[in-house]
Amino acid sequence: MKVSVLIPVYNKAPFLRECLDSVYAQTHADLEVVAVDDHSTDGSLALLRAETDPRLRIIGLPVNRGPAGAANAGIEACTGTYIVRLDADDLMVPTRVEQQVAYMEAHPEVGASGGWLQLFGARDRVWKFPLTDAACKAQLLFGVPVSQGASILRRSVLEAHGLRYDPAWPRVGEDWLFWTRLARVSAFGNLDAPMTLYRRGEQNISHGRDKRADHELLVRAVFNWFQVPHTDADVRSHLMALRLFEGIPSAADVRALHDWLRRLREWNGRERVFPVEAFDARVRQAWDGLFHVLADRDVRAAWMHLRLGGGFSAAHLWYLIRKATRR
Repeated sequence: MKVSVLIPVYNKAPFLRECLDSVYAQTHADLEVVAVDDHSTDGSLALLRAETDPRLRIIGLPVNRGPAGAANAGIEACTGTYIVRLDADDLMVPTRVEQQVAYMEAHPEVGASGGWLQLFGARDRVWKFPLTDAACKAQLLFGVPVSQGASILRRSVLEAHGLRYDPAWPRVGEDWLFWTRLARVSAFGNLDAPMTLYRRGEQNISHGRDKRADHELLVRAVFNWFQVPHTDADVRSHLMALRLFEGIPSAADVRALHDWLRRLREWNGRERVFPVEAFDARVRQAWDGLFHVLADRDVRAAWMHLRLGGGFSAAHLWYLIRKATRR
C-alpha cells in the first residue's frame, strides 16, 4: 500500500460525509483510510461504521485520548509508505494525494511536507507555508513549518526514529512540538499550492481558547527543546513577535522586542541551530510585519518601531500620521 490517509475524529459527525467523499474522490486511488474515533459522543463512530467503502478501516478508542493519543493510534495502524493527515472537518483537493506522493518520491530526503490551506466557512483566505527546508527550519521558533492537516509523512522516518506524539503535550499545538522532533532527523518542504480546504468555525479545537496563553506554553516548550536561552521577559517579547499582546504595547515593549530579536539572531549565529541566512530573514519578517499591527494599537509604539528599524518609507509615515490624527 502506497498511502494511508489518517483521519482522527472527535465529534465531527456533521462534516464526516464531505470529508470522506473528498478522500474517496482522489485521483490517486491506491490508498487506505484509517479513521480513529477518539470516543466521540455525537454519533461520529456510528456514521463511520455505516460506511461501505472497503478502503476504510475504523479504530474506535475506548476512552478519549486527545489529538496526540488519537494520532498515535492511527500511526500504529497505518500500513502505507506515506501517511497523509486530514482533519475530519476538512476536505482534500482532488489531486492532493497524487501531487504529494510525486513530491515525496522526488525528494527522498524529506520526511514531511505539505502545502497551502484554503480556508472556508467562517472566514475565507489562504494560509501559505515556507517552501524550502531551510525556510521551514527557520520557522520553527515562530510556528509550524508544515500544516498538519495538509501534511504527508514518510512512515519509514517515523519508524526508524520512534517518532510519536507525546500524550503529555497540550491538546492545542501538539503538531508544533511534533515538528520540532522531526526537524532533528529529517528535511521539510511544502508545495506552492492548496492541498486542503480548511473549515473555520466553532468546531475547531482552538475556537474560543486563550490563544496567547496556549502559545506561551508552546513557546516555552519549543525554547527548551532547542535550548534557547531566555527569560520570562523574552517569552513576552517573543509572543509580541507572534502578534500576541498582553495589553496595549508600549514603546518600551518595542525596545525590548528589538533587543530580544537581536539576541536571538546572535544566539543562532553562534550555535547554528537553524540555517543562519534563512533564520535572519525570518526574524526580519517578524519585525517588519509588526508595524501596522502596532500602529493600530499605539502610535508611540509604532514610532519606536520605525526608529529602531533603521529606515522607513513615506507610506509608513503617512499611515502613522493618519492614525495619530484620528486619535
